[in-house]
Amino acid sequence: MARHVSTLIAGLIVLLLAAGCSSLASYTQMTQQARLSISQGRFDDALTVFPERSARGKDEVLIRLERATLLQAMGRFTESSREFQLAADKMGYYESRAVVSADRTAFQAGSLIVNEQVQPYEGEDFEKILLHAMNAVNYLMAGDLEGARVEIRIAYRRQNELRERHARAIEKAEKEGRAKSWEQSFQKADSGRYRELSSRADNAYSVYQNAYAYYISSLVYELGGELDEAYIDLKKGILAAPDSKSLQKDLIRLSRELGFYEDEQSWVARFGEPGKEYGTGTDVFVIFQHGSAPVKEPLSFPIPLPEGGLVFASLPVYRFVPSGTQAGSIRVDGRDVRTSVVSDIDAIAARSLLDTFPVLFAKQVARSILKAQMTRKLSREYGALGAITGTLASAVTEQADQRTWTSLPKEIQVARVFVPEHTRSLTVASIPGGRTAVVNIPEGTRHLIVLCRDTDAGLALQTKAY
Repeated sequence: MARHVSTLIAGLIVLLLAAGCSSLASYTQMTQQARLSISQGRFDDALTVFPERSARGKDEVLIRLERATLLQAMGRFTESSREFQLAADKMGYYESRAVVSADRTAFQAGSLIVNEQVQPYEGEDFEKILLHAMNAVNYLMAGDLEGARVEIRIAYRRQNELRERHARAIEKAEKEGRAKSWEQSFQKADSGRYRELSSRADNAYSVYQNAYAYYISSLVYELGGELDEAYIDLKKGILAAPDSKSLQKDLIRLSRELGFYEDEQSWVARFGEPGKEYGTGTDVFVIFQHGSAPVKEPLSFPIPLPEGGLVFASLPVYRFVPSGTQAGSIRVDGRDVRTSVVSDIDAIAARSLLDTFPVLFAKQVARSILKAQMTRKLSREYGALGAITGTLASAVTEQADQRTWTSLPKEIQVARVFVPEHTRSLTVASIPGGRTAVVNIPEGTRHLIVLCRDTDAGLALQTKAY
């Protein structure tokens, strides 16, 4: 019997080593070329890093998110929408699987013994919300208001569902008692990285209240003539992005148009008068995206085991990518209107990671304990050779999951300007840098949506007139 057990454990170690070695190339390394191409405005080249045939297996969700983002930047909105929908469907499938289904049990066992990378990528909570806001933009750019409205409704529902699910996961981790020391362990391992992550996270009101989704929803309702609904969503949006000048101005404008005089006076007292020209003429709504989303890197630190001794954990942390751009500028008729942030991806990602750390840490502790037990078993069965093999297997397979949606911008900003009806063009510029692009306004346009991605090669623009 002992011989069979020993053979089984030895075989398991071989499998562990194979699984660990197969994932040594991190997602951050794999996508480096794509991020470089995006920064240079070569979205088609970046797309070749994520061919459709690669959207299979455990990384399918992530590959489809990357493809959808790049296709949107290229103006291929129908294809982008399809990718977002496929990603959302797969996320829903992963969430709806029975907890004790055979495939999920296998994946969970693999993640417990090996690492999180053996599991299918299901998406971060903020990604699951953001994709619907971005897909709503696809529908808007395709002229489909009803499709945009559906995506926004889904975004609202997802915010509530994911908030409740996260609360249950945190409660479970805390009850198990394994997550309590995560913060102290993180600070001891890299106090500077912890302070930076915490500082960035402070700029995010909540992972589960997305100002970009609310603002796009408000726009959809306003285009459909539903001003009351648009105003309600603006009030939600200002809670998540209180410093957004565009949100502030639109709250004043819509409260005025709806005859909510007490609200109007309150907003003006709080934010200041937006200007008499705000709200008259052709409405130009600019979505300005710049920079690169943060990427994940491993952070290793020791965890003391209850039975004594230490094991080394490896958890993901974000590395933030600096951007030479601060904002966009809309220049028309002698005016210069600056864009304001509605979605700080750095902050939201940092907040999401810190909120998830107790769960990740609890899994890490459980995995470390199991690997330590296996190593002791091998040591008893095989002596020094068994101990060395077990230690090596633990080291090789202990890798932080560095998968994350890398094609996102660093920030999503917006600006809204109202120009005289005779105006036929305006200029969008990056600040600083001075990269410019001229936007033509077709005759008869009441509303114009401008989608802009800032790159080192210039501004990539897509427009849709209503």
